[in-house]
Amino acid sequence: MKNLLLLCFGLCISVSIHAQKLYILFVVDDEGSNFGLLQLRNESDMLYILEIVERELDYKMEVIHLSKQRFTANDLHQTIDSLPTSENDIVVIYYTGFGLLPPNKSSLFAHWKLRDNPTVGLSVDEVASWLEVKQKAKKLHLGLIVSEYSAQSIHSPQRVIDTLGVSMAYRKQVVKKLFLGHCGIVKMGSSLPDEPSWVNENHSASLFTESLVRAFERMLMPLDSSDLYQVSFRQFHAYSSSYLHRYFNEIPISQTPVLEMKSCEGSTFRSGVGVSSDSSTVSVKVLGGLLNSLAHNKDPLQRQQIKQQLAYYFTPDATVRVVRMYGMNRIPKPKEYTLGAYLDTIHLPGVNPSTQEIIPNMMYLYIGKIETDTTLLKSPLVKRLSVSEIWGNVAH
Repeated sequence: MKNLLLLCFGLCISVSIHAQKLYILFVVDDEGSNFGLLQLRNESDMLYILEIVERELDYKMEVIHLSKQRFTANDLHQTIDSLPTSENDIVVIYYTGFGLLPPNKSSLFAHWKLRDNPTVGLSVDEVASWLEVKQKAKKLHLGLIVSEYSAQSIHSPQRVIDTLGVSMAYRKQVVKKLFLGHCGIVKMGSSLPDEPSWVNENHSASLFTESLVRAFERMLMPLDSSDLYQVSFRQFHAYSSSYLHRYFNEIPISQTPVLEMKSCEGSTFRSGVGVSSDSSTVSVKVLGGLLNSLAHNKDPLQRQQIKQQLAYYFTPDATVRVVRMYGMNRIPKPKEYTLGAYLDTIHLPGVNPSTQEIIPNMMYLYIGKIETDTTLLKSPLVKRLSVSEIWGNVAH
C-alpha cells in the first residue's frame, strides 16, 4: 500500500512537471502616468484573451513582466532563453510602447523602443529568432508576438457593433484550432512602421488591442460548425482589422494592422501592405495620420522621426495654409506657414480667440486641398497644403 501511494505521488509530480504551459511575457513601457495607465488597460485586455485560452486548452499560465529597470533587449533575450518550455508549449510576447522606424524598409514591424537602445530599438525579427531557436530544439509549439505601438489619441464618435453568433458550443474547438492548429511563429502589429497607432480617449483604450478583443470574441461564437474551417490567425487578423477601421469613420487617418507568420515547416505569410513610398499619388490618409500624430506626440525622438517621414512627401519650400476652428466660436482668418514652422509648432497649445481660453491640444486636423509639384520627380511632392484644425470640446 505504501509503495502504491509513493507511485501515485510520483506520477502526480511527473504530470505536474510536464504540464503544458502558456507563458506570457509583457514588455511594457510604463513611463509617464498617462501612458502607464493606458498600458495597464492594454495588459488587462490581453489577459482577458489569454485567460480564455488557458481555460479552454487546460494549460497552466505563467505571466512574466519586463518593465522599468528590466526593460532591455538583453533581459528579454535571457528571459526567453531560460523559459523551461517543452514541444507543446506556447509563448506569447506582448509589447506595448513606442515604435521606431526600422532600417529595413520592407519590414512590416516598427522596432521596439527599449531602455538600452532608445534610438534604433529592438527588431521584432530578432525577438522572433530567439523563439525559433526553441522551436528548432523542439521546445516550443507556438510563439505569438503582438506589438501595440499606441501613442496618439483620437476622440472617435464611432461605436463598433459586434457581429456575434449565438452559441458558445464551439468555444473550445475554436481556441484549440487557433492556438494548437498552427505550429510556428506569428507576429501581429498594430500598424505599419510609418503609420501611427491610435488610442480612443472616449474608451481609454488602444484601438488595436481593443479590436483584438472584439475579434477574438467574434471567433469564439461562430454561427455554426461550418465556420470552424475558417478559424486561423489570418481570420483573427482580418476580423481585428475590420473592427479597427470602423473606429475611424471619416477621419483622415491611416492605421494598417500587420500580420506575418512562419510555420514550423518554413512557409511564410505576410499581410498589411500599405501605400508604397514611390506611389504616384500622395495619400491623404497617410499625410493626415502623420500630421495628427505629430500634433499629439510629446516625445522629442518620436516627433523628430515623424517630421523626417513627413519631409519625404513635401518640396523643400512647401507651405501650409491653416484654418483653426474652436467649437462653435468664430473661425479666425487662415494663416500661412512654411512647412518647417508648422511642424515645429503643431503640438503646442492653442488659444481660443473668442474666450482667450488656453487649449492644451488640437483634437483633429483635416486635410483639404493638396497642390503638388511633378516637374522634378516621377512621384509628386506636395508644394502647398490646406488643413483645417479642430480645437476645443466638440460634441462626440
